[in-house]
Amino acid sequence: MSTGADYIRETWSSLKNGKSNKNKKDEVTEEIENFISGYGKNQLPEKPRLPDVPEYERMEYDAPTDDAIGETAKKELESYKAQGESGIEKEIAALEKKYASDSEAARENNENAKKSVELGYEAAKRNTDSDMLKRGLARSSIAALSKAEIESEEASAKAGLDASLSRELNEISGKLGELSAKREEALNDFNLAYAAKLTQRITELKSERDKKVAEALKYNNTLAEKEHGAKVDKQMKESELYNDALSQKKKENELSGITESDYQNIYSQIAQKLRGLNAHDARDIVLNNPSVRKSLNNTYYYKLYDEFCR
Repeated sequence: MSTGADYIRETWSSLKNGKSNKNKKDEVTEEIENFISGYGKNQLPEKPRLPDVPEYERMEYDAPTDDAIGETAKKELESYKAQGESGIEKEIAALEKKYASDSEAARENNENAKKSVELGYEAAKRNTDSDMLKRGLARSSIAALSKAEIESEEASAKAGLDASLSRELNEISGKLGELSAKREEALNDFNLAYAAKLTQRITELKSERDKKVAEALKYNNTLAEKEHGAKVDKQMKESELYNDALSQKKKENELSGITESDYQNIYSQIAQKLRGLNAHDARDIVLNNPSVRKSLNNTYYYKLYDEFCR
């Protein structure tokens, strides 16, 4: 059995005398291979390697965050929000314009009505003057009183028209004053509707996202299960094929009459040839030459290993 010092010394010698050692190792390897070939039927069968199972492309889904979904929903409703607010502002502006027009029309109607009153009372004054003149009372107190009475009625009629105008203007002014509150109320109502619509859309987008995440996860899990099943199936088939090969090899060995003494002979012949090499090369052949391993059963291979590899 080689000691650690022996192995180091032999390794150094192998490196130092590389060419000669390699030639000797090659000769011994060839001798071993030729010897083993007579027992070729004892070699373990190659483990079968079935083609690799396919790997499937996974479904990739970059799920948006809640913040991103919120921004998407706002962007989708930008036009709705802008149109809603614009509609309210246009309605208020139209009412302001209408009330201003109503005020102007009321003043114009008042002026026209007062002119009609003036024309009517001017005619009444002329008729009274003419009547008083005919009666010879043109400069009498009766004429003066009649004229004063007509002027008083005219002034009263004009005052009534002005009072009516004032009431109408006050009513319009009140409506104008209410527009600001009406505008705020309309905007508040719209904002509530917008908030509800935004919340609904965010909920819909989150539901769509969660559904896609679940679909991707389910799809990818199905692929993983499929791949795993294929790998397990491949391993089982390889194992079955190898077991069949081992069984066949066992039958062949039994037919060829391989006995314990044969293994003893193979071991003895290989060991004898390896003892002519340095420890490094002998160890390398035991560990890395598949023919050596396949030619021996476990008992004699481990015996060979114990002598040259420890």
